[in-house]
Amino acid sequence: MDIKHSIAGESMTYFFDAANQPNEKVQMGVITLLPGEKSPQTGFACHEQDEFSYVISGEAHTILADGSDLLAKAGDAQLIHAGEKHINYNEGTEPVQVVWLLVTR
Repeated sequence: MDIKHSIAGESMTYFFDAANQPNEKVQMGVITLLPGEKSPQTGFACHEQDEFSYVISGEAHTILADGSDLLAKAGDAQLIHAGEKHINYNEGTEPVQVVWLLVTR
């Protein structure tokens, strides 16, 4: 068993990525969105992998390119299919923490 220490960015922490584990098909991390924060800050995110996420705390919105606004609360899980453009944001008053996995099919 390997235990990986986090590599922190601004609001994103990576646990597993191509730099620190042998399976290039999986990446894992956690993002914290502060009240009013969105990710990415401009435009849409879009991955070649499926994105699985689990909300640890707070409420996170995901807006899809078609305008759909999906709300996920603590304890909810979500799948964003490969190639689906999306934005995540926090319109609440508390920070949101979300664990995410990018998985190549």
